[in-house]
Amino acid sequence: MRIAVVGGSFWDIFVFGKEAHSVLIKETPGGSGLNVAYGLFLLGYEVDFFSNIGNDYRGKHIIKVLNDEGFDISGIEIVRGEKTGLFIAFNDRPLAVDRGVNEKEVDVPSPLDDYDLIFITGEVPEETIKTVCEEGSNVVLDIGPNAKVDTENLKALVIGNEEECSKTRCDIVKMGPKGARWGRVEIPGNGRPFPYSLGLGDVFDVVLIHLLLKGKSQGEALKETVEYVQDFYGKEPKTPFEKISDIRFLEPFDKTIED
Repeated sequence: MRIAVVGGSFWDIFVFGKEAHSVLIKETPGGSGLNVAYGLFLLGYEVDFFSNIGNDYRGKHIIKVLNDEGFDISGIEIVRGEKTGLFIAFNDRPLAVDRGVNEKEVDVPSPLDDYDLIFITGEVPEETIKTVCEEGSNVVLDIGPNAKVDTENLKALVIGNEEECSKTRCDIVKMGPKGARWGRVEIPGNGRPFPYSLGLGDVFDVVLIHLLLKGKSQGEALKETVEYVQDFYGKEPKTPFEKISDIRFLEPFDKTIED
């Protein structure tokens, strides 16, 4: 099963704690596009990831981390003279975001017929989103907080959280502790807030796509995704990339499904 992921790449810096001299600081690769691509890779899918990074030390370190894990980096364009995106969070709240080279259009292959599914995030420019939705099939778009594209006429399955979906068309609404909704199907959550919620939307996307590709119905996939995220995530201070890395313990993709 071959999947294309088009999205952002960032260097994440997460600070946890209250006192300046006793905080926990974590730095990892990040970005919803990168996280989802890496999560699907860990589950055994053939993933082509298309994104932009700068040729600065952050970009070079992202490449090294992914390369060391055996992740295919051939679709990541290193743009000379540009900065890699930077995301800084303090106690699970976004503090500062420098989008850097993510502001530039992403070079995606044409045609996109070779892929069973295409996942794209709102981290990339509107022009890239429209191109992928027009040329691709089986497109899933997670709009994210930064997207400015009108999804009304896009040929895509659109995912977002409640705030994002209040502004544009969504098919699937992620509602945090309250669960999730897909059209008329609503799966209630347990109502317990996540102490560390940043990045759980990426985990949600990966698990949902995985279960759908394994043949689960919409209702089954949504229910199992909500339960999985609530049961296993958001309890420890981790970066989104660390949370995605834990997904390797989920049952991997069974390649016999393709037969």
